This record gives sequence, C-alpha cells and structure tokens, in this order.
Amino acid sequence: MAATPLVFKQQHQGAGNPVQLVLGADEGAPQPKYMLAAVGRLSLGMRGAVRVAAVQRVTAVGRITAGLRGPVAVGWYVNVSRPSVAMVTDAAQPAQSLRAAVQGVWQQSMRTQTAITQIWQDARHVSEQVRALWQQAKPLRGAGVDVMQDAASVRHGMRSGFEQSLRRYSAALDVVQDAQALRVATLVAFEQAVRLRNALQGSMQQALPASGRWLTSFAHGLPVRVGVGGRYQEAAKPGPGQWVWPLPPNPQPKPCYVPGLPAALVFDQANASGLPAALVFRCKRKAPDPQPTPHYVIPLLPAYMQVHHLTAHLLPGMEPVPLTDLTLSADDDGYGWSLTANGPEHLMEQLAPVAGLPTRVRVDINGIAFVFAITSTARSRSFERKRVAVQGVSVTAMLGAPYMPQQSWLSSAAATAQQLAVQALEFTGVGLDWQIADWLVPAGAWSFQGTPLQAVLRVAESVGAVVRSHPTAEQLIIAPRYPVLPWHWADAVPDVQMPAAVIVTDELRPEPRADYNAIYLTGGSVGGVQGHVVRSLSARDKLAPAVQDDLITHADAARLRGQWALAASGNKLLQTISMPVLTGGTNPGIVRPGQLLEVADTDGTWRGLVRGVNVSAALPKVRQQLTVERVAA
Repeated sequence: MAATPLVFKQQHQGAGNPVQLVLGADEGAPQPKYMLAAVGRLSLGMRGAVRVAAVQRVTAVGRITAGLRGPVAVGWYVNVSRPSVAMVTDAAQPAQSLRAAVQGVWQQSMRTQTAITQIWQDARHVSEQVRALWQQAKPLRGAGVDVMQDAASVRHGMRSGFEQSLRRYSAALDVVQDAQALRVATLVAFEQAVRLRNALQGSMQQALPASGRWLTSFAHGLPVRVGVGGRYQEAAKPGPGQWVWPLPPNPQPKPCYVPGLPAALVFDQANASGLPAALVFRCKRKAPDPQPTPHYVIPLLPAYMQVHHLTAHLLPGMEPVPLTDLTLSADDDGYGWSLTANGPEHLMEQLAPVAGLPTRVRVDINGIAFVFAITSTARSRSFERKRVAVQGVSVTAMLGAPYMPQQSWLSSAAATAQQLAVQALEFTGVGLDWQIADWLVPAGAWSFQGTPLQAVLRVAESVGAVVRSHPTAEQLIIAPRYPVLPWHWADAVPDVQMPAAVIVTDELRPEPRADYNAIYLTGGSVGGVQGHVVRSLSARDKLAPAVQDDLITHADAARLRGQWALAASGNKLLQTISMPVLTGGTNPGIVRPGQLLEVADTDGTWRGLVRGVNVSAALPKVRQQLTVERVAA
C-alpha cells in the first residue's frame, strides 16, 4: 500500500505524538465581535475603579506609588458619525381563519291588493246661442272727373351716318400631295414546335367517410356555499434604521478527483466511524445520452390476438370492390408492389380500363393502405361458378411500357445523378425520393434510350442501389441496398425487434457466396474515374470481379458500388419467416423490405435484413412471409 503524505495549511502548535486529525474543521469560524483587555500594574495597597465603555480593544496601563488612593476613570470617545440603529420587532401572527356560513335572510313578500276606483260621470251639455249681428250698409255715390289735354308734338330729324365698306377677296389654297406608297415585306419567323405528349394523371382518392358519436353527460349542479375570509391586518410603518441586503453565497462547484501527488484531501463531513476511512472518489459529469431504441417492438406475450379488416375501393369514386384471397408482395429485385386477388364476375366491367389507362384500386389491410393499377382481369368458370382473377401493380408502373413510349436522354451539361433521374420523370407527375449519396456526372457521360422507368432503374443500377415504390403515392424511392453494412449490424439500432414466439413457421437455408474483401471499379471514357474499394482491417487479398460503368464518374459513386458489392459477398443465410400482421401500439404492421430485423430466438439473438415480404389475406386470417438475409457465422 502506497503512502500518501498529508499537507496541512497551518503548522501544528502543540507538542507530542500522536496528533489528532480533525476532519471537517471550519477555518472561517466566527470571531468575537468585541475584545476587552485590561492590563495594569498596581503596587501593594492600590485601590481604584476602572470604567470601560464598549470598545474594540482597550488597554489601561498605570503605575502608582504606595500610599496613594484615588479613583481612576478610563473612557474612550471618538467623535465620529454613527448610523442610527434600531431594532424592529414584528409582533404579528397570521390571523386564524374564520369560517362562517353566509345566509340570505329573505321571505316571499305578501301581495297587497288595492282597489282602484274610477270616479267619473257624464259631462253636461252646455248650449249657447250664437247670434250674428249685422245690417245693410248704406251705398255711397261719388263722381269721378278726368282732366286731360292734347300734348304738343315735338319734331326732330334723325340721320344715319354710314358708308359702303370695301369688299376684300382672299384666296384659300390647299397645299396637298399624294403620299408615296411604301411597300414592306412582312416576315413571320416561326418553326414547328416539337409536340410534347404528356400523360396527365390525377393524384387523388376519395376520402373515407368517418363517423363518430358524441355523448354528452350532464346534470344540474348543486349550489355550493363557500365562506370567504380575508387574512390581513393594517401594516405598520417600520422605524428608522439601516438594513443591508444579504448576499447569497457563491455556489462553488464540487471538486473532482485529479490524480497526482501530493494530493490535498478535502472532506465535507467528519468520519464518524473511526479510522481507517474508506475514500470514495467520484466526480459528477454530464449524463450520458440515452441509447436509441428500435422504432417497432413486438412485446413477448402469452398469446397474440388481432382482428383483421380488409377493404377495397375503386378510385376516385370509392366504390366498394369485393376482393377475396388477396396477396401483396414486394422485394428488392423489383421496383414496386404487386397484387393478386379474386372476385365475382362483375369485376370484369367494374375494373375495365378507362380511355386506355388502367383503373386504380385502394386496398386497406388493418388500416394499412396500398394503391394499385389494375393490369389484368381474367374470368374463369368451373361447374357454373364464375370468378375473376385480378392482378395489379404499383401506380409507378405507368412509367414503363406499354404506357410510356421510349425516349432518348443525353446530358449536354454537367448534372448530378439525382438531377438525371428527375429529368427522366419530368412531365410524368411522379415524384422522386433520393435516399443515397449524390455524385456529379459530367456532360456527355449520360446517354440512354428507353422509358422513364427504365432510365431511373439504370441510374440506380450504376451504384447498386434499389428502386422501391411508395405504397400509395406516385413516388419512386432510390434506397441503398444495404442501409447498414453487415459487419456493422451488431452495433446498429434495429428497425423491428420481436421475440421468436411471434413466428408461426420459418425455414432456414444456407446460401454460399464467394468471400471478397477488395474490388476495382472503372468509369467510362467521358469523365470516368477508377476506384479501389477495400474492406477495412482485411488482408485485401480476395478481389471481386472488376466493375465497369459509364456513370462511375466520382469517388462517391465508386465507393457506393464497391462497398455494396463487398457486403453482398460471403456466406449468407436466407430465413423465411411466417408471422401474423400485428398493428397498434409499437407493432410494425406489415414489415417492409430494407428494414433491419432483430429476433430474440431460443438459441440466441440474431439480426438480419428484410429482402422481401409477401402478405396473404384470406379473412379471418392474415399472414405475412418475410425473406431475411443473415450472415453465416
């Protein structure tokens, strides 16, 4: 056991051994506020009185000869200003709450009836005689005399002074001439535009009617009487004084143990159990990040119960389509989902193509929706029993033959691989979900002739990616063939976690493959690159067959194609699992290709990548069959 020297901040004042170690002593113990010291030297027989006021430190020194008696007064006064100090005593306590019932004292008032008497009588008629007092006026006659005489005529001559004005003639001239005709040749510059044929597809579907029932439960509330009391009193004005706001102590971080000698040991509490003391060192650090959990987890239960629902509707009118014995399937070797089902004879007319385009049917299994384009309806008859076999594919199949003509693409300018795929889907109404790394393709390196679907498949094939279709939307998904490389499956977070108890049947068969750890890749003559991809921490001695592709024009493209080629090598196991379709909660429903699966089996936990899924629905039973790729030990 190594010896650890103890370093003390103060020197030991005592003597002798052993020395007691007091752990947890506070260096900042409060010191007395006042200190009084009286020092004197008196001869024999000396008497006196010493009066000392409240001072910080007072020393009285005197020398008195023998035989002298008398009082000695010592005082200390400093003429300085002192703040007024007052003690405020708060003599108050919370008043006790008084609960009193509030009562309303009232009663129904009595009705007072008062007789209303109307006192009236008929008025008397008052007659009054109206008399007209007048008499005949006397006529007055008067004579009128007209006084006039002839007026004297007054003669006066009137003359008109004017002369004949001279006539002036003015000639009006119109100066005009014929305009010269200008002949201009009008040229119309145009050329025949290239006709673009675009298939318009309506991306819509009839909404499902949702019905709900609302129940309202209510009753008349009971009156509640609550007594309210106010707990307060008249505030008192504080007296004069001085108060200093207390400052909170600065929080000090807890010390962490730092190796090194000599080490200063700081103890918060004294050791009560005696020596030797167990020293436990710890330092509070940041809490670790929570570990990611799988997105879907199927719990381990004694029994699994699921009520299945299967519906099919014709789009866009949402007319019911009676389908039985339905099967859905998808895998990484294709580009979409496929449908096979049976139905009655009238489906020949109901699912017939419209204007040369297939009809669309929406299928729901336990609330999981899929949309298919019906490509075939074949009628069969057996002993007067007629039925129709229905086949369909994802709606992205409309991008291929025979619904789309072949076209030619040539990159005249530099573009990324994603832009080349988007250019192939232009004017089709189909979207693109690019989930892999993108790379630059120089001008002239891309040339292709085919349908838009074939062009997208060609871009994905150049780096070993897979093409999937969205279950309901018109969308293509470019996804990595190995989202997680097989040698990293043990450290990755699985997409679906389930126990072996949920498996109904399974089949495991080996699939031997050559084991490679290095590969050479070469691009085309226009902008191509040469790459050498190797598996880390390997001997690099097992070369895979070289790959040549015109679209390997960047190191990222070579890396994608190389690492997925090495991931597919080596001995593999293919396990086929049959299990029910469980929905609700953390159950995954229908497991999709490309998801990493973790199974807690009876002989240990293993992980694998889902390569394909096949769902068979024949009510009341619905099963899904998964094809899982595993790494052989």
